[in-house]
Amino acid sequence: MVRGWERMRWALLGVVTVLSAAVVYLAFNGAPHTGGDNAGYVTLAYSLLAEGSYTELFDPARNPHTKYPPIFPALLALLMFLGVRTWAGLKMVAAVSTVGAVAATFLWAERRLGAIGGAAVATAVAFSAGVVYYSHWILSDPTFVFFTMAALWALQRADEAGPGDGGADEGAEDSGADEGAPGRTARATGWLAAGVVLTGLAYFTRSAGLPLVVALFLWLGLAKRWKALAASAVALGLPALLWMARAASVDTAQARYGSEFWMVDPYQPALGTVGVGGMVARVFGNLTGYLTRHVPAGIVGPTGPSATLLGVLVVVAGVTGWVMIVRDRRGPAELFFPLYAGLILLWPEVWSGDRFALPLLPLLFAYGAHAVVRFSRRLGPVAPRIAGAVALLAVLLPALGGLGDAIGAARACGPMTRAQGAFACYGGGYADFAEAASWSGANLPEGSAVLSRKPRLFFVLSGVPSRTFPFAADAAAHTQEADAVGARYELMDQIDRLAAAYVGGAIQDAPGSYCSVRAFGQGPGVGTHLLGVLSPDSRARGAAEDDGSIRIEGCPESYVRDGASVESYSPSTRIPLLERLDP
Repeated sequence: MVRGWERMRWALLGVVTVLSAAVVYLAFNGAPHTGGDNAGYVTLAYSLLAEGSYTELFDPARNPHTKYPPIFPALLALLMFLGVRTWAGLKMVAAVSTVGAVAATFLWAERRLGAIGGAAVATAVAFSAGVVYYSHWILSDPTFVFFTMAALWALQRADEAGPGDGGADEGAEDSGADEGAPGRTARATGWLAAGVVLTGLAYFTRSAGLPLVVALFLWLGLAKRWKALAASAVALGLPALLWMARAASVDTAQARYGSEFWMVDPYQPALGTVGVGGMVARVFGNLTGYLTRHVPAGIVGPTGPSATLLGVLVVVAGVTGWVMIVRDRRGPAELFFPLYAGLILLWPEVWSGDRFALPLLPLLFAYGAHAVVRFSRRLGPVAPRIAGAVALLAVLLPALGGLGDAIGAARACGPMTRAQGAFACYGGGYADFAEAASWSGANLPEGSAVLSRKPRLFFVLSGVPSRTFPFAADAAAHTQEADAVGARYELMDQIDRLAAAYVGGAIQDAPGSYCSVRAFGQGPGVGTHLLGVLSPDSRARGAAEDDGSIRIEGCPESYVRDGASVESYSPSTRIPLLERLDP
């Protein structure tokens, strides 16, 4: 009988793993994400491999990086070392991590709900819109979820094998015969060591892994496993202290999560920090956002009344199941759940989103399944299976619509990127931005720097350091920033309205502070334009033409290399920065 359950367990693990891999493959989109984090991770990985440092090469100041932990960039650097040079190739870290997270979810959930229940929870995770969406971007979230769920599984096994074993939840199968006290102790030690290592990997993948570290320590303390607590504190505490000491030793204005946490809006530091009243308002705002938008979006995609209702029901069922379980046991997962939820409710609302709810989805589904089984059991022996099937379908059917949209977008975007370049799917604004960056890398003098809307993406596409232009419409702010970092160029793009508002405003304020290097794109109007920032002694306040237009003179020849090309860049899905790694 035991061998039969083992065979079914491994068979179901294989099924959910293959199912997840198929979903990830069908929805895979090879186009690069336009967010700065993606390019930032690529830059950090390149820094590790090319220079052996963890440095913000994209910024003219080249500061040591102290914000994103290094595990995810290190995985990207490994792929670069193996010869990967494309956006799609680097996305394999997220894709494989997503499949691994689904498998780890099954391994954790089946210890509590049995193999069938674990397969149902893992399937719900595999089809969740947020899980599918983030499986094809160069972001650390899927890797973080994988390490988190793998850590909870290992710690669950340690909890079962070690002192104070509370046993598995109702519905879970027996894992085998008792090995005796020495065997149980050795097994518990091995699983605990694995759990500590995986916890450390989760924390050094995302700083949001801190609740998992705290949950581990609390669990060991509540179980009075003092030796294990001391060993875990040393194993995790020393690297964490070194990481924090590195951040503290860097004398820079670079943002850190610790300082940003207390800001009203990390993207608008001038708004200041929050007080007690502001923190209470933030919690309620985040709670509303996660209940009505982020959790539903993470499960079924674009939100609406039905999606919101489903999200609320999943959260209510999950919290109810957690309350039922925590009365009898307080394992690592039971401690991690409220700690992580509390963290994302406390941090700035502008950070909130479905990506930060991803680590909660496996727990919400598993705890919700526990509640459904417990309540439906009162209706008869067959009722839990029927109720479980209905609950699973209620999650899967709406999610299938979002999966269909993702597959359609991937199929439409693939041919465009292969034929017209990596950013072809995002319209002319991004295509022109990519062209301007690529041309700048080939034609600007060595040691150049550019003020731009997306400095990390500009650097990855050009190899030219960049910093965000000031969000101000007066020319003095722009020229002062350019002088401070040694930037002789500023890019006015058509990605969104910010460049037109701020760079355009600076030009209107003092057109004599700029000269024209080159325009890009074929669209009407001003378009994407690389401007030269004139030296202080060359700036003279320009005047508008009689018709109200503003004329910008061409830049001196020193603003481009000798023999600068006028040709557009060659469309490619390869990452220009990584070409430098080739001999």
